[in-house]
Amino acid sequence: MTAHPLDLVARRPRTCIWEITGACNLRCVHCENRCGEKGGRELPMDRMQAVAESLARLGCKTVDVTGGEPLMRPGWDGLCRRLADLGMDLALITNGTLLDDEALDRALGSGVGVVAVSLDGMREVHDATRLRPRPGRSPWEEAVEAIGRAARRIRTKVITQVNRTNMSELPEMRRLLCDLGIGHWQLQLALPTGRVLDLGEPYVIHPDDLVDLAAFISECQGDASLPCIDTGDTIGYYTACEPVLRKRPTGQGLWLGCQAGIRLMAITYNGKVRGCSAMPEDFDAGDLHEESLEEIWSDEERFSYSTRFDTAKLTGACASCGFGELCRGGCTSMAYWVTGTIYENPYCLLALEHR
Repeated sequence: MTAHPLDLVARRPRTCIWEITGACNLRCVHCENRCGEKGGRELPMDRMQAVAESLARLGCKTVDVTGGEPLMRPGWDGLCRRLADLGMDLALITNGTLLDDEALDRALGSGVGVVAVSLDGMREVHDATRLRPRPGRSPWEEAVEAIGRAARRIRTKVITQVNRTNMSELPEMRRLLCDLGIGHWQLQLALPTGRVLDLGEPYVIHPDDLVDLAAFISECQGDASLPCIDTGDTIGYYTACEPVLRKRPTGQGLWLGCQAGIRLMAITYNGKVRGCSAMPEDFDAGDLHEESLEEIWSDEERFSYSTRFDTAKLTGACASCGFGELCRGGCTSMAYWVTGTIYENPYCLLALEHR
């Protein structure tokens, strides 16, 4: 193989995941950033407006506005309006507890095209996952109400972090989302990072569990009823079901390596730039308090884990895999959090088959 497909595409951040605040009204047990009170060194809004202009100049097409809980950041709708005016498509990612009719009005008025609400199980499991720091209503009830409310007014999707507590509930969740009229359901694996590391029991699914999860997704994708499943980058790779797992409205797909730092960018709530929001601070490429986004992105060496990926460094099952040069170890973030290296990833369906 002389050139990887990602080496042949124009390097521009077509998608940006932007954490606009570290503040959150919940304390989710799987939160990668341990969000809660307002995060330190959050970018001031005038600086964020300048970053929005930089994103447009770099060719960004889609921005996922998230947090923390983005609805807790004053001026979130003004930032969205600026991004939309600059020609970018916007998705607002929220826990749903603050998504009332007023917030929806503001989202629609600021150019948001998609609302994505997190739902991590049925009532008992979700409420044990997305904890309130103080007494209040069931976060599950509020999220489900928000999903129904949003679905009547704007394109709405649901995001689920698959883990050991909710995997058995996925069929019931799908029936609920079908009743709510949801067309897209994003499934991704919880990562062994953040508050997960504080738990006294296993939380992230075992690699062996991928077989059942892939079978569930494949069965759903073969069913004409909604919702369609958007399979996260942490799930796959290169078995017979791969085209089904990567099924999109335009056809079937194929995993071709991590796009972090090539077609994907993340901005953390404290102004750091990374290739992906799930990456640890070891992968920080720069600080927007000190440099412009263009300066950071234009230096390819800062994203060398993707732009200079060395397949000769693959280890374990990845080293002997015939798809190693294409796959590049699957999801870079999962590989690193599990093994401490980006060159070996036990969360691989093909590796399980070969074993």
